[in-house]
Amino acid sequence: TLQNLSLESQLYYFRVLKTKEASELFSYFDEDNQTKLVHSFTEEWGMKILQDLQSDELADILEDLPVNLQVKILSSSTVEKRNIINSILSYEEDQVGSIMSVDISTLRSDLTCRKALIKIRKDYKNNAELSHNFYVTDIHGVLLGAVTLEEIVFADELMLIDEIYSPVAKIRIHDNVELAAQVFSDHDRSSLPVVNNEDKILGMLTSDDIIDIIQESATEDIYKMAGINPDVVEDSYIKTTIKQLVRSRVIWLIILMVSATLSQFIIQQFTVISENFINGLGASLSTAIIVSLIPVISGTAGNAGSQSSTTITRAEALGEIEKKAFKRVLGKEILVGLTIGIILFFVNILRLSIYFLITGELIDKIKYLPTLFIIFASSFALLIVIVFAKILGTIIPLVAIKLKKDPAVMSAPILATLSDAISTLIFFGITILTFYLVFLGGWL
Repeated sequence: TLQNLSLESQLYYFRVLKTKEASELFSYFDEDNQTKLVHSFTEEWGMKILQDLQSDELADILEDLPVNLQVKILSSSTVEKRNIINSILSYEEDQVGSIMSVDISTLRSDLTCRKALIKIRKDYKNNAELSHNFYVTDIHGVLLGAVTLEEIVFADELMLIDEIYSPVAKIRIHDNVELAAQVFSDHDRSSLPVVNNEDKILGMLTSDDIIDIIQESATEDIYKMAGINPDVVEDSYIKTTIKQLVRSRVIWLIILMVSATLSQFIIQQFTVISENFINGLGASLSTAIIVSLIPVISGTAGNAGSQSSTTITRAEALGEIEKKAFKRVLGKEILVGLTIGIILFFVNILRLSIYFLITGELIDKIKYLPTLFIIFASSFALLIVIVFAKILGTIIPLVAIKLKKDPAVMSAPILATLSDAISTLIFFGITILTFYLVFLGGWL
């Protein structure tokens, strides 16, 4: 493709194209290529290409340029366009105003269909961004509704736009872009109007704009849930340097490794305690068997908690969970955890029975009973651990939501640390309790 050619070759192609064709081609380039080209647009033809871009596109490019280039480009813009660009740049990055299209075609409600078509043609020649829907306003620019091109074309040419437009959903200019994405999802539109507090239309958002936002938001959440800093990894994977990848990943790995010290301490202390306790009861059971079960218990707990955490984080992102539904969500996940725990209780008994038959513990007369008890104890511990993991995986993102924090950021590291430590503690506790009750019952 043209983007893969050298900078000199790209500049050559832009020189031979007409200004409108060149600006359309330029708008399809990725940000890196656009920035490189702008730095090389020293001649008048280069400035013409930039000025032919729509205001929102030019504003996006200016954000990544040094001040001297920004001043040069803005000085060659008309006063009207300069004011529009400055207005777009004044909005926060996560506000609708920062990504909306402002060069749009609007229709007054008192126009006839014939005059509306004439205005649309005129706006098209003036480089306005056209969509399937045209937004209808009153004489003061207040949004009334929307009308499609088909409705205008097939209506009587003397019919007023006021007679054929329909109500339309709208987005406020200071709304969060993720909220705008939710509005798009709810109304299934290719574009939506952007208005101020007085309902005066200022621009529009297209589905293309929102797709980019959804993709960025989803990528950011995936990175956060994996303990990767999304601010460091902004480019595609291939373009991201090894240094950037290391920086984005190493901090959370260090934090998780240090926090795993708690699990290490529990395993070390309880291994000694359980070994002395079980041997003191006269049971013939190797400590290696008990320790070998810990990864299975803690791993299953982590996976169970992650399932709940991921489900709730996704539901929150889609606006499916309200604050008043928190208790219902928690109750639902506890029942899910209990059901899964019971199923895995029996599956684990079967799994360990087969395993210890193969390794010989269930054949050995001396080890037979202690092995049966450890099978039961670990399976029951697994049931309890899964319920606790589901509770943790539910509470952590819900607390994050209540504190107005990003659940994707908080869930992964806290869940990993707590589920490991608690599952290990529960496993050792139930194992020791089981052998103590067995001893009291006289089965050892």
